[in-house]
Amino acid sequence: MKTLRLSESAEPNLLSEENVARTVWRLALPTMAASVVQSANSFLDRIFVGRLGAEALAAVGVGSQLLFLTMALAMAVSTGATAIVARMVGANDTHSLRQAARQALGIACVLGVAFTLLGYLLLPQIIRWYGLEAGADAQARQFLTLALLGAPASFLMMGLSGTFRGLGDTRSPMYASIVATVVHIVGDYLLIFGKFGFPALGIRGAGIAMALSLWAGAGMLWAQLWFSRRRALALPALPVWAWWKRILRIGLPASARTFIYTTSSVMFTGILAATAAGTAAVAALPIGLTAESIAFMPGFAFAIAASALVGQALGAKNERLAERFGWTAAWQSCAVMTTMAVVFYLFAEQFAGLFTTDPQVKALAVAYLRINALTEPLLAFGMTLAGALQGAGDSLKAMLATFVTQWVVRIPLAYLLAFGLGWDAHGAWWAMALSSGFSGLLMIALFRHGGWKRVKV
Repeated sequence: MKTLRLSESAEPNLLSEENVARTVWRLALPTMAASVVQSANSFLDRIFVGRLGAEALAAVGVGSQLLFLTMALAMAVSTGATAIVARMVGANDTHSLRQAARQALGIACVLGVAFTLLGYLLLPQIIRWYGLEAGADAQARQFLTLALLGAPASFLMMGLSGTFRGLGDTRSPMYASIVATVVHIVGDYLLIFGKFGFPALGIRGAGIAMALSLWAGAGMLWAQLWFSRRRALALPALPVWAWWKRILRIGLPASARTFIYTTSSVMFTGILAATAAGTAAVAALPIGLTAESIAFMPGFAFAIAASALVGQALGAKNERLAERFGWTAAWQSCAVMTTMAVVFYLFAEQFAGLFTTDPQVKALAVAYLRINALTEPLLAFGMTLAGALQGAGDSLKAMLATFVTQWVVRIPLAYLLAFGLGWDAHGAWWAMALSSGFSGLLMIALFRHGGWKRVKV
């Protein structure tokens, strides 16, 4: 068995030539577990806040969208850190590894503080843009004023998670997610309703719980780094412009992919609203997206695994092994997501029935699930190979492919099928499915082309 020697800062035996499938699965599984925990967190949070009424639920919904945008910006640091740290691990370049990790942490600190201050500065204008009713508007301001205190921690979490994943350690981010979730849910229970002697703060309690959970997660990650043989990586360094360029050159396109998805989703929803089904189609969309979010968990997990392993193999100058990691992760992701697609296809009516009793909404949700299930295997390839490209430092191609898929294919096709051919909401569902399939084929072509093997980080 041929095993490449790794720095002691990395997880051992990740680059074994004979354990490729097992290694990919071992890295993907903790990320899948963390995704399940985070989904449970969101579900329970909505239950607690929902007891405060519709205005509170709307306020937290808006606030969560804005915090998600902050996380998307923080992803730039995370993706850049993963690609560079993984490359240095594979090359056994301990000095550059230390610099990359410390610079990523320093950049996360600076950006976290900067965007938090910007958030407070723009908060009144942002909330006003949503056009909420007076009660929901006031509660959104109360929630975000306190929840934004956790924004610097979200940058730290993402930066630290990127470093851990580059090292080949996906367990530590999982543990941090569990800690953050426990703090969030317990904080919600104690501070929203005033249990066990704590004050009943309502929506403000939800904001405090959110901020505390982010700091708990960031603190857990930092402690795991500090109380280990990797302590030297836990000290943030003053950002150096050359490192800013290296990290953000890889990370910003990855972050931009999130904005592309977000903006195209807004346009897609607008097309749905204009169909004959109208409100019913818009109501069916989140039901379908909820199901797909469950399928996205393994896709995201295998993308993370591919990112770390492809980067490490390239650092070790083993392009053949990097390619094996990418394809193995994609096939494993395809197997899991295809299984889920079969379940959603067969039990679409039962799943839709969990969310609605409206016959029109239910029928549209069932159509969504069954149509999109057909291209779920290709979607798995698209998600996972995009992660592999990002791990190789070729995130710009992944971003451009996402732009083409969402804006050049999905939106025009949805309009054509819904209105031009008269397929109404079903046409929009087919546009989603076909564009997802196109995304998978495009990512397969980009990965097979091999240009990512020559990218310098």
